[in-house]
Amino acid sequence: MLGFLKKKLPDCDLLFEKFFSPWYPEDEKPTMTRPDFYQIAAYENRPLTFEEMQYLDPEDLEERKHFINVTMVHAALEDFQHIIKSDKLDFKVLDAVDKYYDRAKIAALIKESDPTDFSNPYIVTVCEFGVILGHLFNQLGGFDWLYSDPYFHSIIVHKNTGFGITVFDWAIKKFSEYGVDDGYVAKFHAALDGVNGK
Repeated sequence: MLGFLKKKLPDCDLLFEKFFSPWYPEDEKPTMTRPDFYQIAAYENRPLTFEEMQYLDPEDLEERKHFINVTMVHAALEDFQHIIKSDKLDFKVLDAVDKYYDRAKIAALIKESDPTDFSNPYIVTVCEFGVILGHLFNQLGGFDWLYSDPYFHSIIVHKNTGFGITVFDWAIKKFSEYGVDDGYVAKFHAALDGVNGK
């Protein structure tokens, strides 16, 4: 009975359009989140070469690699210390952060966030959660980032199957009514099984 009393969060696509779509180039503003994973166009039934599939120019690519893999990983680790003390991003951190951000805390994040401010708490927290997911996939053999602009359009790609995993979209879904109750450690392992054909 009490479940009916829970105040619903906004839909993931509404939150994407409000907080993330404005930061895309004017001529290509998506208005909704992407599927959890899909086979990328560059895959041609043979293992991908990660360096060859990157499409940012070399200078932007190096900046984006450092920003996601160093700056954002460090920021996520530091910013979530109040939730769990850890010296690395691992499944314990993912689980603790996932459980910490319930409907009430997510609603508070949304309420205090100005969508015209790129550093607002909602965008920062969502993106740091996405970075945790991406970092954990990246620690496994056969996965790496396909970097993009804006950085939260980047995806994790599985070399052997060509499946792209939209970790930042997962994070938006977590911080919305769509995925607040999903349980992201289990979702991570389900996605692993999916891309490996299990």
